[in-house]
Amino acid sequence: MVNGGMDMRFKELTGLSIGEVVTKHPELVRVFMDYNVDFCCGGDRTVAEAVEKDTDEVEALEIAADKAIEQAKLFAVGGTQKSLDAFTNEELIDRIINTHHRYLRETLPRLSELLFKILGVHGEHHPELFDIHRIFGGLKTELEGHLIKEEKQLFPQILKGGKGISQLIKTLEDEHDGAGEALHELTDLTNHFTLPPDACVTYGATYDLLKALTADMYMHVHTENNVLFKRF
Repeated sequence: MVNGGMDMRFKELTGLSIGEVVTKHPELVRVFMDYNVDFCCGGDRTVAEAVEKDTDEVEALEIAADKAIEQAKLFAVGGTQKSLDAFTNEELIDRIINTHHRYLRETLPRLSELLFKILGVHGEHHPELFDIHRIFGGLKTELEGHLIKEEKQLFPQILKGGKGISQLIKTLEDEHDGAGEALHELTDLTNHFTLPPDACVTYGATYDLLKALTADMYMHVHTENNVLFKRF
């Protein structure tokens, strides 16, 4: 199940590690980021420990988290709503391509352009931007190749029955792990997407887009690793 049960509430998750929770509930990544809760470093902390240490807005976070969990229960497909587990393989692949892959194709070039721009303007006073630019460049290259492997190799084989694809799935899951590590690094280097005092409008737009990319990637990987790939 996407949410571990139809009546799941955020407080029921607080005894689990925050790393485990964002894997099972990727919809909470954006909530944690909005309330400056570190879900990358210290991923072995319980959710309760992380929330207590990282934010003074516990009640607001819990309300936002419950809303996110509720909204993530069902997804629209063919005029109806159902959980990801109930999607057919064809429906899952269609969602992955037209939601997550399309998002990456639109966002990666734009982010690359923005990062290069703020590097030129702010790099002298914010040397971390050089590392952010480098790591994002590697991530962009890897993700572009990853999309092609899925769309041209994996997905057609799944639609033909999915025989003999276990090694390809393992390769793609390893690439997901690598992308996750890069996103963790970017989250740390940006101090959880916190703008410096001298940030311009473009700086803010860049960090907002990086933040949105991170949230989308968690849902993207969850849909593939924990739903589609597990069927094979």
